Amino acid sequence: MEDRKRIEEIVLNGTEDELSELRVWLFKESVRLENMESSLSERYERLEQDERRFKERCDSIERKLDTASRKLENDKALFDQRLRILNSGFDQLNADKKKLENEFIRLEREKAYQREYEYEALDLLFKGVNSALALKKRYKDLMKIFHPDNVSGDSYMVQMINEEYAVLCRQYDISMKA
Repeated sequence: MEDRKRIEEIVLNGTEDELSELRVWLFKESVRLENMESSLSERYERLEQDERRFKERCDSIERKLDTASRKLENDKALFDQRLRILNSGFDQLNADKKKLENEFIRLEREKAYQREYEYEALDLLFKGVNSALALKKRYKDLMKIFHPDNVSGDSYMVQMINEEYAVLCRQYDISMKA
């Protein structure tokens, strides 16, 4: 504020030398201010350029983030789809396993019933045998009928007959020579 009053006084009441000094000072001050203004405008331009580059980088990063997010969502959807397929496959496998287990149980029951019938049939085949001689004769007759070389032969039946014959031989205390 003091400088301003002094300048006004020189302008109104100053000598030629003082006015000349004031002109030189004003010129220097004007040059200084112009240089500062130029420097400030350059700095302002650089700041604007930095701001544009920053915005461009932000936009680029945002686009990359959007792309990565979409890819992640697609990967997640694909993963979920594959997981559903696997789960349905496992569910189907479990259902098939239960069916097979039930079928196995049913077949085991049928085998048990069949064995009962086979043993009943064997009992019938050897029914009426009350001596070692009758046992040997019945065995020979059964072998003639069921031997695998015959037309109506059955190797499984021969095996069953042999097992029953062995049991009955022990019962009658005879050797298994046929």
